[in-house]
Amino acid sequence: MTLFALIVIALAWYAITRAPFYLPPTDAATPAPPDGSVRVFGFATLTNPLVRLVVMGRWVPAEPAQLRGWQRGAGRDIVEGADTVLDGVVFRATPAEMIRLDRYERTGRKYRRDLMVLENGQSAWVYRLIGVPGAEGVED
Repeated sequence: MTLFALIVIALAWYAITRAPFYLPPTDAATPAPPDGSVRVFGFATLTNPLVRLVVMGRWVPAEPAQLRGWQRGAGRDIVEGADTVLDGVVFRATPAEMIRLDRYERTGRKYRRDLMVLENGQSAWVYRLIGVPGAEGVED
């Protein structure tokens, strides 16, 4: 029984980290990935470690982080707000992982990637909906 469980766990781990999960293709408007390792601030699905595992292909540790002057808007975007703080997480990503994140977020089509300053003074990339703040983005 133990050997069977180990085999199942190993196969599941392989499937999650190496299987070719579908990610939408990059859009012509997708910006080039930044050079070197960068910080990314997640406030919605990217706060989930399993989402980061599937999208980025590895276990990605994250730390709590805050973005002052921003709050969740309607839907999946953030909007500026006086005296507000948006809670989320910050994690590091390589250029190859940024390409995967851009594909996941549909950067250039649904979302844009903005470099913003976190509460602790560090800069991090933040994905925001394109268009009117709080809008749901374009339909697929």
